[in-house]
Parts: sequence; structure tokens; C-alpha cells
Amino acid sequence: MLNLPSKLLLYPQTFIPSEMATKIFPLVSKIVVIKLPRTLEIMEAIYKDFSFSWKEIVTFLELKKEIKVNWEEIEKEVRAIEEWGLNFRTPENLKYFSQFKETLEESLEEMFPSFSRKKAKEKSEEAFKIKRALILLCLAENLDFKLSEVEKSLREIEKKYNQIFEEKIIGEDETFEKIANIKEPLQMSFYNRELPNLNLRIFAWKLIGKYLDWDSVLPLSDVLITDKNLLEEWKEKFSFEEEKSFNEEIKFYRFKTSIFEMLEISEVNFSKSSSETGVVFLNL
Repeated sequence: MLNLPSKLLLYPQTFIPSEMATKIFPLVSKIVVIKLPRTLEIMEAIYKDFSFSWKEIVTFLELKKEIKVNWEEIEKEVRAIEEWGLNFRTPENLKYFSQFKETLEESLEEMFPSFSRKKAKEKSEEAFKIKRALILLCLAENLDFKLSEVEKSLREIEKKYNQIFEEKIIGEDETFEKIANIKEPLQMSFYNRELPNLNLRIFAWKLIGKYLDWDSVLPLSDVLITDKNLLEEWKEKFSFEEEKSFNEEIKFYRFKTSIFEMLEISEVNFSKSSSETGVVFLNL
């Protein structure tokens, strides 16, 4: 049986759902995760019922000590963006606002300085990039958590639905046809599909990558991913070999490039990294 790498970098999200974590966590020594203000809180919420100590497995990748960030300001801006985005919940509102695109963009830049090119010129270009990347990653993390909560609720509804119609009403009658099929929303939910806004997540990692404290987690030459589109993109860019699969749910590939080149992170000391990168793909 294939032995997985002992340490994996989770990319490009900050956590994986509990059903995925129970599959991969017991098989490795460390999972390296970029740390945002809510990352630990979210993990504690979704991993609270684990029978093993997941905190001994998770290692956080943080910004370099010399990089100073006002997290309170970033979280405030993230909340404002999420509230602003609620204006586009309906097709009618989206159609209305699309007629005033330029005005909308100007108001957005005034409300959220991190996305303003004018503000970027006034401030440090470096500080602008860092803040913008962190806001994008925080938005993605919040979205992931909300979708995971939706999936959890859907599964609870399905369980209750089955209990009502199969146990209390019809017993073991296999000829009974349910009046509704809630499998469809489950299949359409986040964790059965690709990551939302994958390209924006990758963009954020490119911006923030060189400011992360990689020395604290080295040696590191293996990545954990859950998005098939990302895997296919890497297959097109780099030479690779598919190793013998651990099982149907866990695939392992070895790419002929360093981890930093694969993630397109510049200004990192490549000499400390392997010339090959292992990629573990959770196919759930």
C-alpha cells in the first residue's frame, strides 16, 4: 500500500470538511494550514466531535514576524464587503446595478480601500497587496464555512426525512415513492463540487505567498488539494507521474517541479525545497 507524505500543505483553502478530515488526518503527521483570524474557531466548530486530537496534526502557517497587519481592520472590511454583496442576491438587483457599472466600481473603491488602485498608489504597494490577499482569503474561508453549515443542515434534513417516511409512516415498504428528492441539493452543494472562486484564491496565494513564514514549516514539498479543476490545471502545466493510489478516494501524484514554482510564489528560497512536489488529491 502507498505511504502518503508525512506533511501536507492544504491549498488553496484553510480547512476541509469533517468527512474529508477523518479520511486524511489519521494518515499523516502534519497538515499545514494558512492561518486567518477565524481559522482555528472554524476548525474547532467542525472538528469538535473527532475521536483523535486533530490539533496535534494541524500546523499553522503565518505571516513573517516583520509583517504587521491590522486584523481588526481587515475583519471589519470583510464584514462590510459581505453586507454589500447582499445587494446582489436577486437577478433583479444584479440587472439594475449592472447598468451603473462605473459608478458602482467607484463606490466600491471608496467603501473598501483594499480594492482601490488610487489608494494603493498612496500607500505602500506591499501593504496593499498583503491586505488585499488576506481579505480575499477571509472571504473565501467565510463562504466555505457557510456552505459547510448548509451541507450539514441538508444531511440532517435527509436523515430526519428518511426516519419519518421509512420508519414512522411506511415501515419497511420498499415500494413507497418519496414525494421529494433531497439528494439533488446535496449533490449540488459545495463539497461535492469544485471550490468557489478558485482563480481568486490562487491569485490571493500568489500575492501573499512571499510574505509567509515558510521557514517555520520547512521541509515541505507536498500539497493536499480537493479541487479536480486545480489538479487538471497542474497536469497541463507540469510533468507528472501518478503513483499507485492509496484508495479510490485518495490519489497521489508526483510533479517534476518545486512546490513554490507550482504555487507560483516568488521570492522564496527555492534551495530549501525539493525539485519535486507530491500532490495528494482527495477525490470525495
